[in-house]
Amino acid sequence: MDLELTTQFNDIILPTAWDIENNSPFINIDSGGLKVNYTDPDDNKAAIIRANYSIPSQCGIFYFEIKIINEGKNGIIGVGYCTKQNNKEIDDSIIETNYINNMLMPGQESKESELWSCGYHGDDGYSFCSGGSEPYGPTYGTGDIIGCYLNFMTKVVFYTKNGINLGIACNLPDNWKGILYPCVGFRSQNGSVEVNFGRETFKYSAMTNEDISKRSNNALALEYQEKLYYIMGGYENMLVNLTGELTKLLEKKQNNVLELGYRGKIFFIMGEYDKALEYLTRLLETEPDNITALKYRAEINYIMKRYNESITDLKKLLKIKPTDTWAMEAHKLVENS
Repeated sequence: MDLELTTQFNDIILPTAWDIENNSPFINIDSGGLKVNYTDPDDNKAAIIRANYSIPSQCGIFYFEIKIINEGKNGIIGVGYCTKQNNKEIDDSIIETNYINNMLMPGQESKESELWSCGYHGDDGYSFCSGGSEPYGPTYGTGDIIGCYLNFMTKVVFYTKNGINLGIACNLPDNWKGILYPCVGFRSQNGSVEVNFGRETFKYSAMTNEDISKRSNNALALEYQEKLYYIMGGYENMLVNLTGELTKLLEKKQNNVLELGYRGKIFFIMGEYDKALEYLTRLLETEPDNITALKYRAEINYIMKRYNESITDLKKLLKIKPTDTWAMEAHKLVENS
């Protein structure tokens, strides 16, 4: 996926790399701007590195992934989103309040702070959000791929681990109007990560088009592929228009498997889970062994804390594909919830 592709939407500037100029002296970034290494010998100090650009105000949905190249000495790495705070003048002196170079990991600043951030931490599996924290998912370390999904429309943040959705972690404030940057925090000597803002295929298949569009090369599939590509740029209205087009097709043929699948996945990505369930269930009524529909319905039920329903779909999926790694890992996650 080439984020620099010239299109009619090239006025949108998306994060493409880490911010090389504004970072801690203990943060080393490779020449491509994607790989980061933390070298501070004092593990009591933390540093956060932000993306080179904030998420555009037009953005409805954004997703990125971090590969943990090396968890470092103690595995304290956090992935999430953060704001940016500039220097403040107090009593004619400059007080350094740069968010990049403080003692906090993503999500650990107090609720009274002007800042907002969230983070999923690898050493303990906790989700942090504006000073609060709670157990969230499994720990992670070297070799794992952690994804971070943000939906400005529903104000939801969730994370993924190796392509598995871990469920809703936190919510943006109701009146949120600020800007956010993808970020990663370190408090682990020799910790090293590499970011994927979409140049490579995501591990989390919901943010790719391969699981549905590979089944067809027709014009609708190509249009869907383009719409899904731009969902990270905030063109959710395009997706809404596409669902309208799909509705017309479904009116002509109520059980069109391809269109039901497209519509279910679009609503899933947009965070409209009830609508997604409606179309995925209709698809499964027509094609009971549809692997893609079973997968997304199981994931949605998990997000909605309907664990029994999620287990049922995952068991059926494993019966169809007994060695499916995604289904096996998802089944473990849901069983432990």
